[in-house]
Amino acid sequence: MFPEIFKEAWAALGRNPLRSLLTMSGISWGIVAVTLLLSYGSGFRNVLMYTFEVFGKGAVVCWPGTTSEQAEANAPAKPCVSNKKTPIG
Repeated sequence: MFPEIFKEAWAALGRNPLRSLLTMSGISWGIVAVTLLLSYGSGFRNVLMYTFEVFGKGAVVCWPGTTSEQAEANAPAKPCVSNKKTPIG
């Protein structure tokens, strides 16, 4: 059964060489495109994760005038005002 299938496929390749070449080129191009897109996505993810790791180790993000956690009787993200004038630095 398999030898007959291969003989018929080989004969079809010989009858339409241009169509066969274009089909094989399209399949090859599709495989290359999918492989490149997957590797690009994986590399982008790795760079992004590395950037977040490096940035997160020495960074403190502050929003003036609000709390991020509940402190005493204040709700989170409630505006807080300090009466003391303390210099920064």
